[in-house]
Amino acid sequence: MRRKTNQIQGPYPLSAMREILDSIEENRNVRVDMGRVPLDDKKTLALFKKGDTEGVFGFGSPDMQNFLKQVKPESFDDLMALCALYGLEGKFRPATFEMLDEYIARRARKKKIDNIHPDVKPIVSRTCGLVVYQEQVTEILCEIAGYTPEKAEIVRHMLAKKNPEKMAKLEPEFFCRCITRGYDKKTVSKIWDLILPYAGKAGRRTLVSVYTFVAYQFAYLKAHYKNEFELYLHR
Repeated sequence: MRRKTNQIQGPYPLSAMREILDSIEENRNVRVDMGRVPLDDKKTLALFKKGDTEGVFGFGSPDMQNFLKQVKPESFDDLMALCALYGLEGKFRPATFEMLDEYIARRARKKKIDNIHPDVKPIVSRTCGLVVYQEQVTEILCEIAGYTPEKAEIVRHMLAKKNPEKMAKLEPEFFCRCITRGYDKKTVSKIWDLILPYAGKAGRRTLVSVYTFVAYQFAYLKAHYKNEFELYLHR
């Protein structure tokens, strides 16, 4: 008979982490500094690649375990993208959820990444050529259209609202600015199609990074202190 798993829930499950850390200190006389957990830890990333994440905050659902096995994340950035596209344990589904299959296909090299322009590539290279974060929209508006960061954020909000009256003015303005800066119309059209659907749907990279880091910390504990981690889950 399968034992019941004690799910780690809540946006900041610090009480669960504290119990696991206290157990490690009691059993091994080791005090783990979670603030110094390396983001390139091989054992932790291997655990994610295998989808061995039962009980790991935000990454423990069967669906997410399956996605991890397909993507085989090699970095913290890969984990962030999955968190941004899928949500936490399915408790919230971001508006970019429909992009998940496309991301997985590109990340698994089953589908070619359309590198629209060398100036756009660095901004979306970590997310397989897709716009996953709000900050990417702002960066593209600054880099390609020449907006200031402050103005770019205002424009992003306008794109998010998609008010017909404002869009009637904004679209030609965007095209004009980009063409004036030397980009051809075909390229500008592709860039517009890239950012427009997700200007208001993508999540904040800064917020996603916080959730992903908490998940990574739990995965680190499972990878290095499995007995104490499992003891908490199945108590």
